[in-house]
Amino acid sequence: MSHIDRTVSNHDVIPAIHSELFSEHPTARLASGLLAVNGVAVPGLEAEYAAHFELRKKVYVDQTGQLDASELHDDGTDRDADDARSATFAVFENHASGVRVLGVARLIVRGDHDPLPVEEFCPDSFAPGELTPRSVEVSRVIARHETALVQDVVQWHLFTLMLAYIANHELERTFAIIEPWFERHLKSIIAIERIGAPRYVEHYLDYNLPIEIDIPASAALANTHNDGFIDRYRAAEPALCYIGRAAKGARAMQAA
Repeated sequence: MSHIDRTVSNHDVIPAIHSELFSEHPTARLASGLLAVNGVAVPGLEAEYAAHFELRKKVYVDQTGQLDASELHDDGTDRDADDARSATFAVFENHASGVRVLGVARLIVRGDHDPLPVEEFCPDSFAPGELTPRSVEVSRVIARHETALVQDVVQWHLFTLMLAYIANHELERTFAIIEPWFERHLKSIIAIERIGAPRYVEHYLDYNLPIEIDIPASAALANTHNDGFIDRYRAAEPALCYIGRAAKGARAMQAA
């Protein structure tokens, strides 16, 4: 399991930025959708894309220790080569302190040139030539909030966003590398199957488990929780969707 620093709270790792994201939807609680493609922010979301790297760093380096500080770039981010072949997603909160980045995730698209990380770390799980350029890997999934209920909602929306993107872009087999303790919880959100045994992955400084995600079954499971969101996200892309009602005192409501 990750070596979580209990002195670093979820509140501590959530970035809050000045943003006009909720200016036209001041009463909405959350905004979620596509943030960047191939390392380039969706137009108008450049500051939000920069803030998503701040969340990644604070979680993976400061809170869980899954990445070593020596792996950060001079700008303090954990940006890597896979960001340049990924679709990145985020969930934002309309909060009194500003717009908060509660959750992020990315889908790495294999392409023609480089294997997915799961192929590198778990080569015994794949036969030569088994994957196509449209195979993808779920990566850098983070959901943080002070309350467990909201955190679970954020995580659900991240996976639903990725299911919608996979459908829109006709992507194919989908994989992930997860910590073994997370397997049971993840099965409540999406349909997964082990494709190998747990093993120590030095890059992540921990034991990890390779899985494949059953996309049709996962879509059906998502729709049992909240029918219609996959279609809503598919129709909205690349625009954000606005969800729920903001708490009293949210900054965008004050400005409205």
